[in-house]
This record gives sequence, structure tokens and C-alpha cells, in this order.
Amino acid sequence: MADTTYRDIDGQNEGVAAESAKRFPSECALMEEAVAASLSLFGTISRNAAGLDARRQDLLAFFYRNSIYLSASYHLIRRGLLDPAGNNMRTVFETILWQYAYLTDDGIYANYREMARMDGDKLKLLKDGKWSNTKERALENLRRKYSFQKMMKELYSKESYEKLFYSQYWAFCQKSHSSTFGINHNTPNMEGGMTFGREGDAEEVRGNLRAALYLCAENLICFLNCFAGILGQETIDETLAVANRINRLIPPSPGLAPDTKKLPFVLRFREV
Repeated sequence: MADTTYRDIDGQNEGVAAESAKRFPSECALMEEAVAASLSLFGTISRNAAGLDARRQDLLAFFYRNSIYLSASYHLIRRGLLDPAGNNMRTVFETILWQYAYLTDDGIYANYREMARMDGDKLKLLKDGKWSNTKERALENLRRKYSFQKMMKELYSKESYEKLFYSQYWAFCQKSHSSTFGINHNTPNMEGGMTFGREGDAEEVRGNLRAALYLCAENLICFLNCFAGILGQETIDETLAVANRINRLIPPSPGLAPDTKKLPFVLRFREV
């Protein structure tokens, strides 16, 4: 049995977290501000969630989950655990796109609600051994009706679709696939090595922090597109300010708001 304990491993991770805070103070401070702003916004809306219609309640639930996943991604990245952070970020990327689909397309949202109903039925019926192949095929047909790619093609122009699907989404997917191509320098490694111990490690951590910041900004912009009608102008301006501070720090990236739909918070974010 190895002499290494979990406390030893956790200590190494904490060492990486301390080092990343020293090396990337701007990214870390902005990430913490964005996560705090996101959870504060959720609290503002959730206090009156009973007054929201079903669609807005679903969109709020997705926003909250995105915010939690981004907070978890930040903790993982700070500790050098980049691959599991990538899995979280892929989920957020996909969810933001689905949120826009549910917000702007009645057919896609109705299909989602029917799938949710059938998923609930499946869970109950499986326990009693009453879930049938016929019901499973019906559920699968609903999933196929608006697959992720089909949904994207409904929302985005051909140029935007190709940028998002074959570039941004492809990069996030590498953390979920059983391919060594997507494996980062996770720490601690089996030899007790640390992130920042090899050439390129620091930039890989910085790149992941900026990917998380990109998604934080997009999550906030999506929130505004969903809920600006019930927010005060001061809250809207403060939220845009956080998103724009992120936009000035990270490399240019395509926005996730659909370019075939008329949404209020798109150009104002990207024209920084």
C-alpha cells in the first residue's frame, strides 16, 4: 500500500490553488466576482419565483445550475484539476444554448416539456417494472426531434453554427470523450508532480480560467435576455458591467446568443 494519503494529495492541490492565485490575480478576482453576481441574481429572482410562468421557472433553474457548475469549475481549475473542470464547462455551454432555444422557440420548449414529463413517468414506472419498449421509443423520438445539432441549426446562421459547433463546442467535448487527446496536466500526478512544474502548464491553467470566464459572461448575458423585463435598470447595468469586464480580459470569442433571433443583449456585449 502506498504511503501517500488523501491529505497529502489535497495538500498538493491546495498548493496549486495558492500558486494560481498568485499568477493569475485578475482572472481569479473576476471569476469570483462573476460567480457571486450570478448567485446574487438568482436570489433576486427566486424570491418571487412563484410568480414566474413555467418557462421562466425552467430557465431560472438552468441559470442556477450553470452558476453552480461554473463555481465548481473555478475551484477545480485553481487546483489544477483541469479535465473535470472541462466536463462542467461543456455542460454549461450546452445548457446556455438550450436556454436560448427554450426562450425563443415555442416548439422546442414544448418538446422539452413533454420529454420532462415522460422522464418523470419513466422513473416511476421503472420502479414497478412497467416501463415499456413502446414508451421508450416514444421518448427517444422526442429526443431525436430536436437533437443538439438540430437545435443549433434552428437558432444560428450557417457561419455561426460552424464556429460554435466545430470550434468552441469541440474544444469543450474533448474533456468528455475517451481520448487521450483531451487529457490536460491534472495535478497531482502519480509522481507527485505539480502543475507549473512543466513548460506550458501555467498557460494551460490561464486558458481554462479564461474559458470559465467566457462562460460566466455568456451565462449572465443569457440571464439578462431571459429576465431583463423584471429587473431594475441598476441591476441590468451592473450585470452588463461584469460581463464587459470579462469581455475586455479574455480573447475574442463568438457570442452564444442566437444570431437568427432578435434579443436585446447581444451587440452591447460584443462591441467592447
